[in-house]
Amino acid sequence: MKVKIELVNNADEQGAHIKTTKITEAVKQAKALLQDGGGGIPVFRDGEASVCDLDKIYYMESVDNKCFVYTKSECFEAKQRLYELEEMLDYRFFRCSKSMICNVRKIVSVKTEHNARLSAALLNGERITINRSYMKELKKRLGLT
Repeated sequence: MKVKIELVNNADEQGAHIKTTKITEAVKQAKALLQDGGGGIPVFRDGEASVCDLDKIYYMESVDNKCFVYTKSECFEAKQRLYELEEMLDYRFFRCSKSMICNVRKIVSVKTEHNARLSAALLNGERITINRSYMKELKKRLGLT
């Protein structure tokens, strides 16, 4: 596939044109990424509010009725519940357990555990557990099926 980038003088001239023979999932994802600009979610730390870019998020976890957002080296709190965060996310994220959502693009490797679960190693060196009921979706997303 040919990719062409052209610099323009002002923001009004910015745009993208996709030529394709078939609208695939990859084309839909590219369109969503171009339209949304990646997106972000509101987070808090030490009383300070900010927006965390979706690209920077490794995983989100619910612990004791609080939701935490983890990046490569930082942890933030989100005011939303996990299911509300899930609705704000795109194709890069998937539910890996009842209490966790993971960014598929941050997974380096997966390993089968003895208890019929998967263990996933993330780019930042952390390991997370993928519960049995979510394994099929992860394998599909990683192209392992």
